[in-house]
Amino acid sequence: MTVNFVARRRHGAASLPIAGFMTLGLLLAACGSSNSSSTTTAAAASATTTTAGVKNLGTVTLSQVGPDAGKWPIYAAISEGFFKKLGISVTLSVSHSSPTGVQEVLANSVNIAEVGDTDAISAAAQGGSVVLVAGEENAPPYTINVPKSITSISQLKGKKVSVAAPTNITQLYWNAVAEGNGLKPTDVTYQYSPTTGDRFAALKGGVVQAAILLPPFSFEAAAAGYPSIALVSKYLPYPFTAFAVSPAWASANTDKLEAFLKGYLMGIKWLYDPANKDAAISILVKTTNSTQSAASQSYDFYVNQIKAFPTDGSLPASEMAKVAQAMVGLGAFKQAPPTSKFMDTSYITKVAQELGISSSGS
Repeated sequence: MTVNFVARRRHGAASLPIAGFMTLGLLLAACGSSNSSSTTTAAAASATTTTAGVKNLGTVTLSQVGPDAGKWPIYAAISEGFFKKLGISVTLSVSHSSPTGVQEVLANSVNIAEVGDTDAISAAAQGGSVVLVAGEENAPPYTINVPKSITSISQLKGKKVSVAAPTNITQLYWNAVAEGNGLKPTDVTYQYSPTTGDRFAALKGGVVQAAILLPPFSFEAAAAGYPSIALVSKYLPYPFTAFAVSPAWASANTDKLEAFLKGYLMGIKWLYDPANKDAAISILVKTTNSTQSAASQSYDFYVNQIKAFPTDGSLPASEMAKVAQAMVGLGAFKQAPPTSKFMDTSYITKVAQELGISSSGS
């Protein structure tokens, strides 16, 4: 059984129909503890109620670029019922691109969007009412995948490379990898595809000779004959994705936002527990339609190698300032905005303290 994220329009917001959301909730619940003896009927009934004594806060709508390993803690929190225990249900939709996710927040189409840091910074710098409230992936999980005929980054001179967008953080990552291997960013041409799945398709189709990919697609690419020749985090360890909200919505719905962030941190803790490895891999296989092998490799990569998810959800201001400054070089704006213009980590700091999680800096 798989989860299909059905797009209503290809380049705009996309979402699962109501039945799809119920399927997702029940599927993820079934992917939880192997010791659970609850029936489908009981699971369906529990989806409409909250834990006894917990106030029902309603629904939080969350936009994601697309299903991949970067959303693992979210999937885990749904699977293990953490959000429900905190009084909220989380409705997932697919934006297909980070800039679209930011626009959905600005238009109040969704409550929260999982976005690339650069896209929220760009919007805020242009006067958009959007802030990043918590870090999602503070270690970039990208790799550069190529056909077997290419064995080094330097061989890509004159070739075509697929990244998300000209001012997206994937462009920053590629630039760092290129320069670290003696190339200028202008030594290659670009094909822009917003999702890692689209970039993988371009690579397999021969449209490009290199693509910046996320797990589990990066591992599927390697298995299909497109190995990784560079790990981005070795060149530019900038934070990658974060959760964006409208300050007005956050202020009016503090209880919902904090419940979401608390459930998310609980999802990270669950994911990092070795006892949950098999269940976590099963969740990723079903939510991303990946192979067992790719999901298993993704677990080792995210959890054991790069520790992508900050346990306290922190978004270090010093690192985010570097991201904003680097965007000047991409032509996103002439002067980097102060972090106070695009960040508000007060909510995640409070939630982490309530959970007794030590802060790693914000």
